[in-house]
Parts: sequence; C-alpha cells; structure tokens
Amino acid sequence: MTGFLPVFLQSLAVVGITVAPEGFAPSPFSSSNACIRLSDPHSQGLSVSVEGPGTYCLTEDLIQSAPPAWMRLPHMAVPYDPLVAVPRGAAGNITIDLAGRLLVTTMESGQGMMHLGGAAWIDGESHPQLSPARGILLRNGSIRTTVQPAVIMIHNWNGENRRFYRKAIAQNTLRGTPLTDSHGNLGRYQTTDFVLENLTLTSDQIVVLMQGKNNIIRRCKIIGANAAVNLYGPNLVFEDNEIVMTARDPADAGGEPQVALYVEDGFGAVIRNNRFVIKGRPDGAVAMEFKNSAGVVLEGNTVEGKASLHRTLDEKSTVEVRPATQQTPLVTRHPDPRETQ
Repeated sequence: MTGFLPVFLQSLAVVGITVAPEGFAPSPFSSSNACIRLSDPHSQGLSVSVEGPGTYCLTEDLIQSAPPAWMRLPHMAVPYDPLVAVPRGAAGNITIDLAGRLLVTTMESGQGMMHLGGAAWIDGESHPQLSPARGILLRNGSIRTTVQPAVIMIHNWNGENRRFYRKAIAQNTLRGTPLTDSHGNLGRYQTTDFVLENLTLTSDQIVVLMQGKNNIIRRCKIIGANAAVNLYGPNLVFEDNEIVMTARDPADAGGEPQVALYVEDGFGAVIRNNRFVIKGRPDGAVAMEFKNSAGVVLEGNTVEGKASLHRTLDEKSTVEVRPATQQTPLVTRHPDPRETQ
C-alpha cells in the first residue's frame, strides 16, 4: 500500500483535488478541549464512525476513490461506508470537529456525513416512533462528494416521502433513504438539535438533506445545483451561510426545480444573513421555497444572479421579509480546494 499511495495522490491531482496541507487548521487537541482523537480504525484514511457521546476531533484527511481496474491490487479495499457515520441508535450529544480536514469521495456511491435515526417504515402500518439521537454537531472542515449528498441527517418515523429515494439524476442514482412525510402533523417531530457550522459542503447537485426539529445550519458554504439544500422540520435556524447553486434544466436534474434552499414543515423558521449566488442557466430560479411552513422570518438575505428571493407552494406557508437589522459579515470558512471560481 505504501508504494501505491504516491500514485494515488497523483491521480487525485488529475481530477482537481488538492490534499489539505499540514497546518490547515490549528490543532484542537488540548486538555481544555478534552478532544477524543478520531481516525479510520483500519488505518486506511477512508471513513470514521462515532456512536458514544463526547467531542471527537479528526486527525487525518479522509479520501475515498476507487482506482481504475488496471491499478487495483488484489484485496485492495474499496470504500463503501460514508466518510463520517453516526449509526442508527447512537446515544447523541456528539460533537465531531473535522479540525480543518478535507473529506472527499470521488465515487458515485460515496456518501459524506450520514446519520439515519428512527426507522423508515414503508409498510403502511402503524409503528412506535423511535426517539432520535439528540444533539449531533458537525463543524470545521470540508466535505466533497459527487453524486450523493455531502450531508444526510434524518430522523425517520415513516418512509413515506420518496422524493429523493433512489432518484435518478442524469446517469446516476441517489442512494439515501425515504424521508418522513408528516402529512401536516408537525407534532410528530421530535427534537433532534442537529447543527452544522463552519463547513464547506460540495456536491454535484443535492448537498444537504436534513430532517428533524430545532436544527441549525450556520456559517457554512454550500455548493451544488438544483435542490442544493433540503430542510424538513420546525424551529429551523439557517444563518450566515453562502449557497452557490448552478442552475440546470430540471430535465437534467432528476426533475428538481431551480431552488437553492427548500424548506418543508418549517414552522417558525428563521433564515437570516445568507448570501445566495445563482449561476448556470437560471430559468424561473428561486433562492428559497417553502411548503407547509407558517411563521417563517427572512432577514437580511441577498441574491446574486437571476433569481427571485422566495416563493411559497401552499396557503399554509407564510413568510415575513425583514431588512437586515445588523450587517453581519460571513465568517471565513474552510475552503474547498476543488472549488473553481
């Protein structure tokens, strides 16, 4: 494996990936931080998994790439696990600090951060609702996928929303899982307290799928295409982010409209001080779209490019647009070395 590594890193450079240099971010390890070191248990630099509560700090870049058949050695590991996983049934109260590291998968099946809580029942029967893993924080680094979303964090109690389940996009297929369909009953949402902060998240199209209650996304840069960010659940806070959407013809985007941020069941959502950058070929593009989302507050958001600020899909969705009360600069984020200007 040691002889293969230089060739492998060179192959990454060919596709435009730069491995983060040493010193990319200050070390988070100190006695005051009480950080648990996190690395691939198989010493392959492919993936990590966290189940118990605590603060974990990544100690290495994670890079997944299936080499061409002619380069593949006998018994060479082919990654199938997400770059970062919090398994179903995890205890919660988990902080994962990427410590400025770069996490990349160039595989069509490769997934970024994955947490599926609850149980996605699809048999149409009534089942007990399983409690979510409450309190998962992911921060301080870059995740880059291709076909699959960079982040999937979901609490299921049914699997009746099939919007993204095995969706065909161009020549590829999303893996994912069925989302929950609340059927308008927001009382069924349980508190999840998922948080994403100080991240650069990139994928070819769909970047974030998140479902739960009291979730927060802040100080992130999110780079994708149609339906880049999809958030389900009440009491959402989405602030100080930059979303870059390369608008495509929906026929080339699995039927997904030119929407940068989609919010459903978003009662009481606060969306403020975000910058939406619309590129590509916008035709009826919109920065934000809302369904079954009453009492939404938009404050200080800006749109660059040919797109309107927001639209609602039903009479239940109500949106109040306020001017910025305070000019808050976007916080510097960990750059994605593969992003092109």
